[in-house]
Amino acid sequence: MIQCPSCKTRIEKSSRSCPNCAYQICDLSKGQSLSIVTAARRPKNQCDLDFATGVDRTDSSKKFREGISKSYISIVDLVTQKVCTMRCWIQTHGDRDEGQHEELITDGGTPEQAKEDIQKVVYGGGGPPEENHLDGIETLLNRVPWTADPLRSRGVILGFLTAETKVAESGTTATELGSRIKEMGILLILICQAKPILSDLVDAAGGLMFEITNKPDQRTLESIASKIGASIVASVASGTTIPLSGQQTQSI
Repeated sequence: MIQCPSCKTRIEKSSRSCPNCAYQICDLSKGQSLSIVTAARRPKNQCDLDFATGVDRTDSSKKFREGISKSYISIVDLVTQKVCTMRCWIQTHGDRDEGQHEELITDGGTPEQAKEDIQKVVYGGGGPPEENHLDGIETLLNRVPWTADPLRSRGVILGFLTAETKVAESGTTATELGSRIKEMGILLILICQAKPILSDLVDAAGGLMFEITNKPDQRTLESIASKIGASIVASVASGTTIPLSGQQTQSI
């Protein structure tokens, strides 16, 4: 096995191209080393990406602030290699009962702007352990101007969340919100503390869940980016979203 020089996916030595990113590889005659003979190229079915991120900014997330920034920056760097263009939104949310409403800090900005903005999030405040995660995700889903043409662009919601969520003020359940996300063709990825209602949300969305930590593993971050890239390529090829789910809580 070798690593693809482009996306780091492990592939067979005999492979002529990477199944994940389509990097072209040439295998020389037997007994000789593997040689890369063409520059990396992007997948044929590539498109633009609407990349929206929701961050819980309450005090419970403060201990993970370094991990949130590192994870976000690494994922963005990796995903930008897999898409034509990438528009970024970052919204933070707090405890509505304590007057902490959603704040949009990146509005359709560039990846470079978003990477700077994620490091400026101020964490603190909030009341009881339960947070307004459903409200935050629902608000983010509604405020992003998602590209309507599925052959031009795909959407991803990435959430950094701690603790369990309260019920949504709108009355929307986790299952209803997740189903709506799935119907809109948006891939949901939560980096969070695994809790029952959040699991219901991810299950209904056909999304992915990873355990939040302050020391994210780079291989896991690469896996997240690869799943985003593979989902985009597969969905554009078929004209429908293939979220590549399997809602298992994995360590990041």
